[in-house]
Amino acid sequence: MKKFRLFPEEDGYIPHLWLAYYYFTLLYLIGEQGFRFWFPLLVMVVIFFCYREIYWRPERTFSSAITLTILVAYLIFFIEQDFFYLLLYAINMLYVVKSPAKFWIGYLTVNTVTGIMLLTDIYGIHEWTWGYISPGILISIITPAVWKVQEKWYRKWEAVNEELTDTKKQVEELIKERERDRIARDLHDTVGQTLSTISVKSDISKKLLYQYPERAGQELHDIQQLSRSLLQEMREIVSDLRLVSLQEEYEAVKLRLKEAGIASELEQHISSLKDSSKETMLAYILKEAVTNVIRHSNATVCKIRVTQSNNHLHLHVEDNGGYDDMLLQEGNGLDGIRKRVSLMKGEAHFRKRQNGGLHLIVIVPIQTKGGNSNDSYAVGG
Repeated sequence: MKKFRLFPEEDGYIPHLWLAYYYFTLLYLIGEQGFRFWFPLLVMVVIFFCYREIYWRPERTFSSAITLTILVAYLIFFIEQDFFYLLLYAINMLYVVKSPAKFWIGYLTVNTVTGIMLLTDIYGIHEWTWGYISPGILISIITPAVWKVQEKWYRKWEAVNEELTDTKKQVEELIKERERDRIARDLHDTVGQTLSTISVKSDISKKLLYQYPERAGQELHDIQQLSRSLLQEMREIVSDLRLVSLQEEYEAVKLRLKEAGIASELEQHISSLKDSSKETMLAYILKEAVTNVIRHSNATVCKIRVTQSNNHLHLHVEDNGGYDDMLLQEGNGLDGIRKRVSLMKGEAHFRKRQNGGLHLIVIVPIQTKGGNSNDSYAVGG
């Protein structure tokens, strides 16, 4: 058997809170007898079901609001003005009405009751206790207008959110496109060049095979070395096509530093990011920074630290090696770091350490923002 519920479970406790006005009005019936008790009680039962209908059958909201307003108007004019606050249920119902025309018809209908009360008081037909019902009048007049203003701003906010979402998608597509361009350049510049070299050396080996077998053997040895190098390059390019977590890259650079004879100090204060593409970009930046240390620094120690503060991610890579100023300016892996950081609207800086070596600082906003820095040697940002 289906369990009976006053209101849908997903609406929570709000519908029950609104019943406070209903229970308060019921107090009037205490002490009443005869028609003045049974008829208002019957009307209030109908009002309750009209109120309940807006939660179970929203399509009937407008007709329920008009019916409720007419019934409450009868109670006000022919029984007692204490029933005035039941009009607030009709006001509450109007919030559910989506049609602007029906909304304003309902609004005018509710406030017509107040207008008629005012006219009957002016012409001496009936005297009302305005101090008692004035808060309800203010609510019935002001609340719908506030709703409309709130709804207008909510729609503007939704439009802004949609625009931001579209912009984020465009940025992500731009990042993917640039990554594809970078991989295409890598394939052309490294793989293509290596394959061309292998092709030339193969032709030379073929010609030297019988007349100069030793030279042919050397060429074949070079082809073997080039093939291995090409295989490694292909593996690196393919690895760039998948999403990589910072933790995965942490483990990878730790192993690479160990194999290169460089002691590593790793410190990570974040486990993962919600934005997987951004985390992958940071992982690639870390990979390129460590590659730069291994190939060009002659360092014996490399310190890596990732932290998060003030809606920014901070990546620090320090080594105790040595770099030539000209080499720093010309690249050696810095171009890749610069481009990736720029895509994420971040900053990348290199500082020379007093005791030798370099300190790479990458600052990336979790949500795209601008930033300033006073670092002495900025290579991107």
